[in-house]
Amino acid sequence: MTDTQPIRILYMEDDPDIAQLLKNRLEQHGYQVDLAPDGQKGLSMYQQGEYNLIAVDQHMPHMDGLDVLRTLATRGPLPPAIMVTGTGNEQVAVEALKLGASDYIVKDVTGSYLELLPTVIEQVLHQQQLLQEKQQALAALEQRNQDLALLNQAGQTFTATLDLQQLTRLLLRTATQLVGAQGSSVWLWDEAQPGWLVCQVVFNQGEHSSPLNLRLRPGEGIAGWVAQNAQSVIVPDTSQDNRFSTQIDAQTGFRTTSLVSVPLQGRDGIIGVLEVVNKCNGTFTENDLTLIEALAAPAAIALDNARMVEALRQHALELQERNQELDSFAHTVAHDLRSPLVSIMGYADMLNTFLDTMPKEEIREDVEAILRIGRKMDNIIEELLLLAGVRRSTVEVEPLLMSAIVNEARQRLADLIEEAGAELVIPTRWPVALGYGPWVEEVWVNYLSNALKYGGHPPYIEMGAEAQEDGMIRFWMKDNGPGLSEEEQSKLFVPFTRLSQIRAQGHGLGLSIVQRIIDKLGGQVGVESEPGQGSLFYFTLPAAEEL
Repeated sequence: MTDTQPIRILYMEDDPDIAQLLKNRLEQHGYQVDLAPDGQKGLSMYQQGEYNLIAVDQHMPHMDGLDVLRTLATRGPLPPAIMVTGTGNEQVAVEALKLGASDYIVKDVTGSYLELLPTVIEQVLHQQQLLQEKQQALAALEQRNQDLALLNQAGQTFTATLDLQQLTRLLLRTATQLVGAQGSSVWLWDEAQPGWLVCQVVFNQGEHSSPLNLRLRPGEGIAGWVAQNAQSVIVPDTSQDNRFSTQIDAQTGFRTTSLVSVPLQGRDGIIGVLEVVNKCNGTFTENDLTLIEALAAPAAIALDNARMVEALRQHALELQERNQELDSFAHTVAHDLRSPLVSIMGYADMLNTFLDTMPKEEIREDVEAILRIGRKMDNIIEELLLLAGVRRSTVEVEPLLMSAIVNEARQRLADLIEEAGAELVIPTRWPVALGYGPWVEEVWVNYLSNALKYGGHPPYIEMGAEAQEDGMIRFWMKDNGPGLSEEEQSKLFVPFTRLSQIRAQGHGLGLSIVQRIIDKLGGQVGVESEPGQGSLFYFTLPAAEEL
C-alpha cells in the first residue's frame, strides 16, 4: 500500500445488485474493488491478483464464506478478511474469527451495514499495519541481536588469535555475513613501499584466496582514498564515483558495483582498509556502515598485534639466517680468500728466496701474478662489503633511466664482452621503474657477467622488459648457454653457493647480492631455464607512476 497505489479489495457476493452497491460505496472512499460472484471465482481471482483485503459473504452457491476461508487458510497465512453474515448468524462469525478472519459485519435488512463497512475495513487495515510494524520491529530486533552476537563472537576470536592469515579470513567472512554482501577484502600498508596498499586476502562467494600482488598506489581507488583520509565511505554505484579505480577488477575479472570501505585504525594510526562489496539484496545502508566499523575496530587492533608478532617471528628468522650466513661467510673468507693468499705468499716466498738469481722476466711474471691475485681478492672483499651494506642501507627510490644504467653496466664489463666476442641485443627504450640506480646497476653487472661467463660460444645475450598487470615491471636477460636443471636453479640465489656446472671460477656472491638488492627494492628475482635451452634471468621493480 502506497500513496500512489490504491488499496485493492476483493468482495465475494452472489447478489449482483448488493455487490455493485457496495462496490460503489467503497470506491467513494478511495478503494479499488473487484467483485466475484461466488467462492470458486473469488479464490481464482485472489490467486491471480494482489489484494490488500477480502470481504466474503457467507451465503453463496457451491462454496460458502467459511469454505472460502478454510481453503485460504490451507494455502498459508490468511489475508486481512472480513466475514459478512446474515442477521442471527453469530455462530458463523465466531467460526470465521477462529479461522483467522480479522472481523465480521452483520448484513442487516435496512442496509446500514453498507455505511459501517468502510469503517470496519479501515480498522482492519490499521490493525494489519500495526501487526506488520510489530513483526518488522521484532525481526529488526532479532537481526540486531544476531549482529551483536556475531560481533561479540568475532571480537573474542580476534583477541585470541595472533595468526595474521587466520585473522584476515575470519574478518572477511564475518564482514560479508554481517551485511549480506558478495565479497570483501583487506588491504594493508606495503612495508616495502610506503604509501602503497597490498591486498592480503579476498573473500568471494564463500571462498578465500590470497591474491598475488594486488597493489594500489598512494591514494589510488576508494581504498587508497579511505586510507589517506581516515574516513569511511559508502559507494552505492562505483561507476558514478571518480575515486573508484577499475584496475583491480581488470586484474581479477571481478565486477564491483557498490561497496563499503572503512579504515583499520591501529594503535599508532591507520594500518589498512576493510572493504565489503556488492550488497546481495538492496543497497548498502548507514546501518551496514555502522556494523562494519564496529567489526573493524577490534579487528584492527588484533591485526596490529598479529603483525607485531609476525615481525618478531620474522626478526627471529632473520637472525637465524644471519647466523647461518655468518657461518657461510666465514667459510667463504677462509676458502676464497685463503686460497689466493696462499698463492701470493708462495710467489712472495719464491721472490724472497731467489730474487738475486731470478731472470727479470720471471720476476715480472711473478709480480704480475701477485697483482692479478690481489685484484681478485679485492673484488671478493668488495662484493662481501656490498652484500653486507645492502642489508644495512636505507635508500630513496626514484624513477630510473634504465638505458643509462644498462650502458654503465656494459661499460664496466667492456673488456670481458670483447674477450668473449659476445653479441648484445639491448632495447632502445625501457619502461620506467622505481629503484636505486647504483644498486640496479650491480644487478645488471651480475646478470651480464654470468651470461658472459656461462653463456654460449660466443655468447648471444638479449635484454628486455615488460610491464605486468600487478604494477611491476619485469626486466630480463637471456643467454644461449647450456641451461640449468631444476636442482641447479633452486641453488642459484642462495648466498655463497656455487653451481656444479660452473666452468669459470666464482665465489657464489653475485646472485645473492642480486637477491638482496631486489628484495630491498620491493621486487622479485628468478630464472627460467631448461637444459640445452639457455637461461633467462629476471628481476621485477615497481612501475613509476605515469605523469
